[in-house]
Amino acid sequence: MLWAVMDSVRLIASDMDGTLLNGRGELDPDFFTIFEQLEKHGIRFAAASGRQYDGLRKTFSPVADRMLFIAENGAYVADGRDEWLVADMERETAAPLIVQIRGIEGACIVLAGRDSAYIEDSRPEFVREARRYYARCEQVDDLLSVKGDRLLKIAVYDFQGAVNNSYPHLKHLADRFQVAVSGERWMDISRKGANKGNALELIQRRLGISAAETMVFGDQMNDAEMMRQAGFSYAVANAVPEIRKMAAFTAPSNEDNGVIHVLRKVLAGRS
Repeated sequence: MLWAVMDSVRLIASDMDGTLLNGRGELDPDFFTIFEQLEKHGIRFAAASGRQYDGLRKTFSPVADRMLFIAENGAYVADGRDEWLVADMERETAAPLIVQIRGIEGACIVLAGRDSAYIEDSRPEFVREARRYYARCEQVDDLLSVKGDRLLKIAVYDFQGAVNNSYPHLKHLADRFQVAVSGERWMDISRKGANKGNALELIQRRLGISAAETMVFGDQMNDAEMMRQAGFSYAVANAVPEIRKMAAFTAPSNEDNGVIHVLRKVLAGRS
């Protein structure tokens, strides 16, 4: 019965890390065949991630020009190569945040710009993790000296764990900024209202698609607003408890290709 109801789905958005990708950050090669079938049935697909737009395009390179992208946790939205939204932060507001985060033991900063990401900490593990998520990443001496780029967000990588270390220091900023934990060691600070839910609402409005015709997948708290913007909200089995409670449905874990499993069911109902 559920799959019959899903005949109404016209837009699907999925988080990447911990959701569509496996634990090694790999995309199931079958995705591209499924994407072609979704497209054949008039269903649009959006990658919704804290990752950088250029890195997302690389992951989906065979079909990137036909996809939608919600990058930088909703601060950047594109349809293929057409830029729909750049929700940038003022430098005057970003600077004191950088200074504050520098004072948190174990915390490292990625300053995410439209053209590149920027890091000043040179610890090898952090540099490796930053470059994993930010295809364009420049090492600089001082983040406060970065000029000439539009700043989308401040990402914090925490060696001691984001939830128990950085987040308690920064959660009070939520009245002025978008503050979200995006992974075990990651959290993001962006312009107020720059989140995946508002980005998805923009896409729905531009395409004339309702929330009732939308399906989403997620695993972390940075997916919360997106969950509220869809009639069919799925938490993968490995999602944090808050997201599992919020979602209407549960998919198998990312290691069990849960998103792919559900997409196949959606397509089976259309054949």
